[in-house]
Amino acid sequence: MSISSFVKQRGTSLLEVLIAAIIVAIGLLGIAALQMKAVQYSVDSQYRSVATDIAWTMADRIRANLAEDNSYSGIAADCAAVVRNCAMVPTASDATSTDSCSATEIAAYDIKSALCTIGGQPELPGGTLSIAACTDADGDDGDDCSPHSTFEIQVGWNTRSDFDGDFVDSVVMVIVPGTEQTTPL
Repeated sequence: MSISSFVKQRGTSLLEVLIAAIIVAIGLLGIAALQMKAVQYSVDSQYRSVATDIAWTMADRIRANLAEDNSYSGIAADCAAVVRNCAMVPTASDATSTDSCSATEIAAYDIKSALCTIGGQPELPGGTLSIAACTDADGDDGDDCSPHSTFEIQVGWNTRSDFDGDFVDSVVMVIVPGTEQTTPL
């Protein structure tokens, strides 16, 4: 080989290393983006699980207070609202018996305790809980919420934010509470 061919090859190895470094950097950026999305979807999945649990809790509480299920229609939760402690089983010194609470007070307590933590904050970021008005199954009976009517429970939360604002996600559950038992089991 002549010296002139070595001169032409000077810097080629450096250029190859630079191109390889750029390709590796792009690959690592892709892996980092993939990891960020995985974490984001994991958090979203956790929030969806908590929201589903809140919706099921609310469905169970409506079924437990079936005689007064009309009281749950059209209510939205407010963690800042002061509600009377109408726990089914009094455990705190300020707890009262459900016998001394009205149906509306029990519904307000149930909704607030299902969504909010003990500290008074929603369990979910920007968490909301609302129960749409009962869809009456029998409009001729004079009862606003006849047996076999449906309730729509909606639990919402903020998932993430970008430059345009928050993205809101929600879980919607439609339930049929059932009918009140007239004879004991």
